[in-house]
Amino acid sequence: MMRSTISRVLAGVLLLGGVAGQAAAQLENLPGAVDALRGRHWHGGECCGWTWDWVQQSGPTFSGSFSNPNGEKLQEANIVISINGDNVRITRGNGACVYTGKIHVGGANGTYTCGGRPAGPWAATIYQTAPTR
Repeated sequence: MMRSTISRVLAGVLLLGGVAGQAAAQLENLPGAVDALRGRHWHGGECCGWTWDWVQQSGPTFSGSFSNPNGEKLQEANIVISINGDNVRITRGNGACVYTGKIHVGGANGTYTCGGRPAGPWAATIYQTAPTR
């Protein structure tokens, strides 16, 4: 009986050690997983027919081009995409516009505000490679 109990305890300790090792390995790879989820190119749309393409410059920083159905075009040099779990927060226009939402493999969506006022929904498709020019 004593030998059986000791064997079970030892097996449990080995199992827990293996699980802890796997968890530690996953945590070490977390920054890489976030970078892969973030991708390198976001193509999206928002209120009033605006569409955009954001291309990664370095880490969480992207630059973007925006266009609307009337042919108006804008450039934005400092778009920051932050990811925490499946939550995404994007700031642009030196923080004047804030996009919040959920990210998943291949895309993201949510709502945004500009100038502190609600502006509407947004959605994006996320690509792992930057567009060719």
